[in-house]
Amino acid sequence: QTGRKGRVIYYGCPAEETLAGKVYMARDGAFRDLDAVLAWHPGTATGVNNYGGSSLDSLVYEFFGRTAHGASAHTGRSALDGVMLMDVAANYLREHVPENVRIHCIIRNGGDAPNVVPAYAKVWYFVRGKDRAQVDEVRERLTKCAQGAATATDTEMKWHRITAVYPRLPNNIMCDSVAGNVSLFGPPRASKADRTAIEKMGYKQGFNSSVSTGHGQQGRGSSDEDNVSWLAPMGRFTVACYAIGTPGHHRDMAAQAVLPYADRAILQAAKIFAGSALDLFSKPDLLAKAKSEFRSKTKSFTYDPLIPKHQKVPVDPP
Repeated sequence: QTGRKGRVIYYGCPAEETLAGKVYMARDGAFRDLDAVLAWHPGTATGVNNYGGSSLDSLVYEFFGRTAHGASAHTGRSALDGVMLMDVAANYLREHVPENVRIHCIIRNGGDAPNVVPAYAKVWYFVRGKDRAQVDEVRERLTKCAQGAATATDTEMKWHRITAVYPRLPNNIMCDSVAGNVSLFGPPRASKADRTAIEKMGYKQGFNSSVSTGHGQQGRGSSDEDNVSWLAPMGRFTVACYAIGTPGHHRDMAAQAVLPYADRAILQAAKIFAGSALDLFSKPDLLAKAKSEFRSKTKSFTYDPLIPKHQKVPVDPP
């Protein structure tokens, strides 16, 4: 209708929750063909956030010992002891890192039977921080905890990074442009049936019908989409799909995702996408300013995928 030429590229991005999909896609050349990128995420509020989430490393530490019968355990070297001692050291490390840093872990493999000394054990860690430098420093200290645990238990240790996330590169021009469309279209409207359904789940505050203003602030969580912000100017928004107070990664979130309210939220997100894209296509100055800001902020930056070229995409959990 406008007579202007342009192309919309849709990138289907798997493995968002393991923070891997876009990281490996970017490593292999994706997103570099974009003049600008638009992204969204469901939530309990509608608005924009120019600052994204925390930088992150997803790390696996493996310990290798020597098996033995529990009755003669002195002849074995427990890999599980290495994992547990590492986590003790990590707990002491937590006192000596900045308050914004988060260190989480689960034991993926710890042995098969109580009366058999495990020859192999594996632990999976997330390290989050405000930026790559902070995460790099904490990761090095965490790895020293692993090395010390291996020495103490007379086991061998090796580690590798599954994926790594940058903090978002803010783009004020993109943020303000998308915010205008978020305000124009707004959140979905809740029906009486929607409100009744969430009240039965215990959510008495209902749905958030407002639009948050401003550029937001850096969040605690992490997203692989923030890596893309270093490859093209990003505008990112959220649309309320769930009731106020619904915890993330919870069964109530899954239950609410099939309500008519969530269907209408998807349509609102589509409108915001379309309006924001139309602005970029029809206002050359807008796109030029967004790209100029991007070039200025990445002037001395070279994108590092942070994972080796030969490393396979992690299809299953480590």
